[in-house]
Amino acid sequence: MKQQLKKFIQHNRADFDHANPPDGLWLSIATALDAQQKNQPPVRKFWKGRLIRIAATIVLAGIAGLTIYHYGRQQAYDDYSRINPTLAAEQQAYVRLVTQKRDSIADFAASNPALYGEFSEVLRQMETNYNTLKQELSQSPNKELTLEAMIRNLQVQIEVLGQQMEIMNYVKKEKHNTTKNEQI
Repeated sequence: MKQQLKKFIQHNRADFDHANPPDGLWLSIATALDAQQKNQPPVRKFWKGRLIRIAATIVLAGIAGLTIYHYGRQQAYDDYSRINPTLAAEQQAYVRLVTQKRDSIADFAASNPALYGEFSEVLRQMETNYNTLKQELSQSPNKELTLEAMIRNLQVQIEVLGQQMEIMNYVKKEKHNTTKNEQI
C-alpha cells in the first residue's frame, strides 16, 4: 500500500505542484478545529498534578515537624540525663502523665466550658512556673536541684489534674442524677 502511494505521488508530482488549495480551505479547517475544541470538556490534569504536589508538600512538612519535635524532646531528655539519668527518666514519665491527664480533662471541656476555663487557668500558671524552671536550668549553679524542682512541679500538676478529674466525675454524676430525678 505504501509503495502504491509513493508511486502515485511520484507519478503525479507535477499536478501536485501546480494545484493550489481552494480559497478559504485553511479558514474552514481552523473553524472546524475551534468548534471541535469548544465541544470537548476542559482538561483537569493540571489540578490533579497540583493537588498531588500540595499533598506531598504537606506530608513532607508534617514529617519534618514531627522529626524536629521528636529530636527536640530527645535532646531535652539527653540534656537532663547528663545531669542525672534517674531524674531525667522520672521527669519524662511525669511529662507523659501530665499530657495524658490534660487530654482527659480537655475532653470534658465540651460539656462544661466554664469549669474547664477555671481548670485551665490554674494549669496555665503551673505550666508557666515549669517553663521558668526549664529556662533557669541552663544557668542554675545546682542543675540537679532545679531538675528536682521541675519534677516536683510536674507532680503537683498531676495532683491538681487528679483533683480536677474527681471534680469532673462528681459534676457528671450530679448532672446524671439530676437528669434521672427530673425524668421520674
